[in-house]
Amino acid sequence: MSYDLKVLEQGCEELGIALNDTQKQQFIAFYEYLAEKNKVMNLTGIKDLQESMIKNIYDSLTVYDKKYFPEQGRILDLGTGAGFPGVVLAILRPDMQVVLMDAIRKKLSFIQEAVELLCLRNVEVVHSRAEDAAIQPVYRDAFDVVTARAVKSLPVISEWALPFVKKGGFFAAMKGPGAETELGESQSILHCMHASVDAVKELTLPSGEQRAILYIKKNGVTPTRFPRKAGEAERHPIK
Repeated sequence: MSYDLKVLEQGCEELGIALNDTQKQQFIAFYEYLAEKNKVMNLTGIKDLQESMIKNIYDSLTVYDKKYFPEQGRILDLGTGAGFPGVVLAILRPDMQVVLMDAIRKKLSFIQEAVELLCLRNVEVVHSRAEDAAIQPVYRDAFDVVTARAVKSLPVISEWALPFVKKGGFFAAMKGPGAETELGESQSILHCMHASVDAVKELTLPSGEQRAILYIKKNGVTPTRFPRKAGEAERHPIK
């Protein structure tokens, strides 16, 4: 396969992330397995290998900041799709337990195969809608950090994601251009969820695309009325 791993290594250096040899090999194996399966499963719309290295693997790493990822903690990647950023974070932080959740079973089947291929012992794959899983005690108010990459508008994904975050934990929303506008539209739902913005990290991918990571802190337990029934957040977002 034709790609340059130096792009990823240089990007990690700029992000302050040090990869060991095992992690590098796991990234390569995951990347190559994704590229092979994508020929028949349409897991990602990015077909070019070098572009995928930047826009999938490197982009997933941009959410990482050790401040928000505590030792021996729990991560939920909501709407994980083909495993971004969840699988990448599981490789990066083998000490943390990572739950990868999605409502599309086809992609979760690929992830389960990839997890077994990579021998990742810290991953649980869950097939569920966010609204259904968030009312289960094992998942509600239970995670140190919840990630979501390009999943719906911020008012919608905040209602889905924040019920999973424990008091004192964080929701890391991975956004592109327009993040500030979405943040302005999300003040009501953040207030309802006892949440507030801790930091906004803006960056540019090596390919030129703009990204923003919104780190939102959960200051209290989830009110009992959230999340609303399936589809309500999308039909009637709280703004």
